Amino acid sequence: MPIVGNLLQLSQDAWLKFTDWKHVYGPIVYLNLAGQDVIVLNTLQAAADLLDRRASIYSSRPRFEVACNMLTEGMFFVFQGYTDRWRRMRRAAHESLHSGLMKNYHPIQTLETAILLKDMVKAPHDWDKHLRRTAASTVLSITYGLPPLKDVDDPSMATLENFLGKIVRAGYVDGFLIELFPSLMRIPALLAPWKKEAHEWAPQFTGLFEGLYAGVKEKVLEGDARPSFSASMVEKQIKFDLNDKETAWLVGTVATAYETISATMAWFMLAMVLYPEAQRKAHKELDAVVGRSRLPTLDDFESLVYIQAMVKEILRWHPVGPLGVQHRSTEDDVYEGYFIPKGTICIANIWGINRDPELWGPDADQFKPDRHIGSDGKLAPSPPDTKEEGHVSFGFGRRICVGRHLGRNSLFLNIASVLWMFTVKAPLGPDGQEVVCTEKSVDMGLVVRPQEYDYRFELRIPDAEEILNSHEEVL
Repeated sequence: MPIVGNLLQLSQDAWLKFTDWKHVYGPIVYLNLAGQDVIVLNTLQAAADLLDRRASIYSSRPRFEVACNMLTEGMFFVFQGYTDRWRRMRRAAHESLHSGLMKNYHPIQTLETAILLKDMVKAPHDWDKHLRRTAASTVLSITYGLPPLKDVDDPSMATLENFLGKIVRAGYVDGFLIELFPSLMRIPALLAPWKKEAHEWAPQFTGLFEGLYAGVKEKVLEGDARPSFSASMVEKQIKFDLNDKETAWLVGTVATAYETISATMAWFMLAMVLYPEAQRKAHKELDAVVGRSRLPTLDDFESLVYIQAMVKEILRWHPVGPLGVQHRSTEDDVYEGYFIPKGTICIANIWGINRDPELWGPDADQFKPDRHIGSDGKLAPSPPDTKEEGHVSFGFGRRICVGRHLGRNSLFLNIASVLWMFTVKAPLGPDGQEVVCTEKSVDMGLVVRPQEYDYRFELRIPDAEEILNSHEEVL
């Protein structure tokens, strides 16, 4: 259409429309969003060829006027362009969060998982709140050395929830019209509520993250800091040429990752109800490897092959970020005969790629952990270009999620522990019959969660609570 181009064809669940368009228009679909060139990459081949193998020119971001330049003063790591500052922050984050350092955070993840189980035994109907608390508390403890949060109403979590709510909406492909019509920046704040709100919240968010980091830095200098990502960054600031504000926002960006962990766990709960056979297989493996006298730990990782496959599959089956975060090209390019001009926004259809029958077979829409296990009972090789993840939910190229190892470990331990203690069952309706659950989702912008159900959690082991209490005493 004139002026707006294809803008009105974008739906709330655009990933589904993009996947449909793949069958009509092919692996690369071009859109004109009010004059902005956009391409949707619907296949692993196209996404990997551009975002991985040509990462040097496909690693930048759109302007993100609200999400980056206004709400976060240009400091939010995920939304920054491919600049020198971003590269310095990325190197610093990688050095503190690479796979070799994950053991440093095992005690925190173990303690938080024990608290999760205890909360679920006490108040199973509040399972989603417990997942949110656990994810947030784990990440805050790892990033700032904070003690466990008591509940989801903790002030620290409330502020982060507010921040995330604004960020995930503003960062979506059609979050604000200003991203497509920059001239709207000239509108006075009195006539633009979004502008007034961004100006009001930005200093509060900066103050939050700078305050948290400053507290850790002071303790480090006094020799009284608990091990944390922030504490390690105090020592790395000079090495990576980062000032206090840049470092505070880098740590803050990592701290906000908890939403993706809790949302993935919510999809896992739904999968256990929809696919009870997968739950039975997990129970069988846990009984064989862990037994019924102790809880699973991260030391069981290599032995719990089916649980590892579950983690891969839940991230593949329902990625909480079905379109990821958009990339932007910084040079003209030609790919497979297509001309891609400089400044084109590139959207990887992670949902469509993760459910591509050519990669995963005709049952790609189903939750099936066995697809990641070979005939020898070990993890099977993942499709090329999925980096042995078995999915592309962590993103591509130089923009791949820097905290993926941390997130994967938390998911593994949470899933193994919940299934060790409980059998997850469908909720009961007023008539006493099981409710038929569906995959209907709740779209929050960049993050998509499942509809919440009042699942039932039945204890599998008679003395599970006593074992849990003993476990906590050891911790």
